[in-house]
Amino acid sequence: MKTQSPRYKITARPSKYADFMKAYKVKTPKYKFYVERGGDPQAPVILLIMGLGAQSLVWPNDFCHKLIEAGFHVIRFDNRDIGKSSKLKHKNKLTKQHQTFIQQLRLVSKFKLGINLPKRGDAIPIPYNLFDMAEDTHQLLNALQIDHCHVLGMSMGGMIAQILAADYPERVLSLGLLATSNNRALLPVPKLTSLRQLTRPMPPKKDVEAVISHTVALLKEIGSTQHFDESRARQKALLLYERRFYPKGTTRHLLAVMATGSLTQHNARTYQPTLVVHGSDDSLLSPSHGRAIAKAIPQARFELIEGLGHDIPNVFIPQLSGLFIEHFSSIHRLSHHATHEHRG
Repeated sequence: MKTQSPRYKITARPSKYADFMKAYKVKTPKYKFYVERGGDPQAPVILLIMGLGAQSLVWPNDFCHKLIEAGFHVIRFDNRDIGKSSKLKHKNKLTKQHQTFIQQLRLVSKFKLGINLPKRGDAIPIPYNLFDMAEDTHQLLNALQIDHCHVLGMSMGGMIAQILAADYPERVLSLGLLATSNNRALLPVPKLTSLRQLTRPMPPKKDVEAVISHTVALLKEIGSTQHFDESRARQKALLLYERRFYPKGTTRHLLAVMATGSLTQHNARTYQPTLVVHGSDDSLLSPSHGRAIAKAIPQARFELIEGLGHDIPNVFIPQLSGLFIEHFSSIHRLSHHATHEHRG
């Protein structure tokens, strides 16, 4: 990492959410991003990219801490339109058409058939796509003066990570993908109950109990069924609600995914070592989505976790962190070995 560039404004303070991380407000040329960093600043960097409508705190503190203990510098951040990062309130105001279940089911059906939604010129315009969000990440790395790093993305964050690895290969040392998809046409759609829960209209903001119950119901539907802790889920839902409640961002994230379409062409030109991890019980994106990525990326391997859903429950943190630590660490062992042989 280098010193901060004068092009970007960065302010730091202690994190309210993890005593081993610091919080930053980072202003890039277009947007402001909330960022948290932990670990030795000189250590190899792991950039965590979270999924659709999910704040950065959905990366569990214990998961981040294990990566840091393993010798990495860990960065998590709120994507645009969520958490404490910039909201695009001035961009293509959402209409009721976007938010009806029938309309969203129609859009998902088109998407799964390989029909991408246009960003502009459509009856229902899409504000942005995942290529725009990958550019956000690229600009964030510029602002933080990080030349290259390991990238770990979950769900929609994994899709952004795939774009970043293909379009900015010099920045991505290796790739970790969790519970995600390359959105190849005709891959299985989410379970109808999961899709309905995901697209169900959010209760009014002032009805805190209804909002929390809505969030918990979603987490239970898509999560690891055998390991769901309702009390813990309610605590996390309340924390995220009080931190920043912005449901329009979730809808726009969903539209961004559908406006982007298949990433198979990006996969074909992704040559970084890639670990694809998927849960056997993922009802939102079945394991076939992860297998499709592993098949499409030349240097990818696939790991199936029995009993894991579309979440990171505490019981799976040692296994998940261990897999990604081993994957990212192996890159540095290979690099060190190659350097040693060259000097020899």
